[in-house]
Amino acid sequence: MDSSQKPSTLSKPDKLKPEQTDVLSAAEHGQPNLENHLNLDNHINPENQNHWVIAGIKHEIFMRVFPSLRHGLVGPISIARMSISIVRRLLARGDASLTSLNEPVERIDQQLAEAVLGIRNLQNWEPGSKPQTQQLAEIISEGMALMTAPLAMREIVLDYVTEASAAEQSVSNPSALLYTWLGVLCYFQDSLQQACTLNIVLQAQSLTVRHDVSATSNARASGRAASAKVTARAIDKDALVALASAGNFALSLQPDGLELTWD
Repeated sequence: MDSSQKPSTLSKPDKLKPEQTDVLSAAEHGQPNLENHLNLDNHINPENQNHWVIAGIKHEIFMRVFPSLRHGLVGPISIARMSISIVRRLLARGDASLTSLNEPVERIDQQLAEAVLGIRNLQNWEPGSKPQTQQLAEIISEGMALMTAPLAMREIVLDYVTEASAAEQSVSNPSALLYTWLGVLCYFQDSLQQACTLNIVLQAQSLTVRHDVSATSNARASGRAASAKVTARAIDKDALVALASAGNFALSLQPDGLELTWD
């Protein structure tokens, strides 16, 4: 080797692949987003975008009611475990009889059956679950049961009336109505800044909710509104309108409440 030639300290490949050349070119020019340089299409079409918006709203609603669902599943299992401890004490004393064991065993069987039914009902929350006909009043009652505790923490109580026309009414797609109904309750949970009563009237083709604020609550409203924090995941008017529209429900918002109607 000629002493005037300096040895190369880095080995260079004979030929770079085309994609490697593009990546190196992007890096040399300080382009942080290589996906754009490689012409990768990362846009969501409008139809899928709307789908993800609705899915995000439903996810937020589900996460709010999940503690109530979990409590409903754990409750029967806890009672069953208590019954098992009673049976163990009876057996440990050595004086257990069929009569004394019958009651706790029946209680265990009842509570485990209730827990199994609750677990099976979780499939109703799956996006691809097959719609099953359900009583209209049952859906409204289920939604109130799931949201009673969260609303109580905001000093919001529910006053519910079912008119005779809705007593035997059935719904072919209960999941859509349940999510929309829960969205209505979450909307009031996020928007009301004072203690109040939600007057709920269920009819065969509509659901009306009016909020009644007491004079005492009005006096405290300004201080509470100042301290309230609006989160990015709040179920606001736009989210509620989108959710109702996705379920093919008509929503009418008024200053003192709202009305939800369907065919």
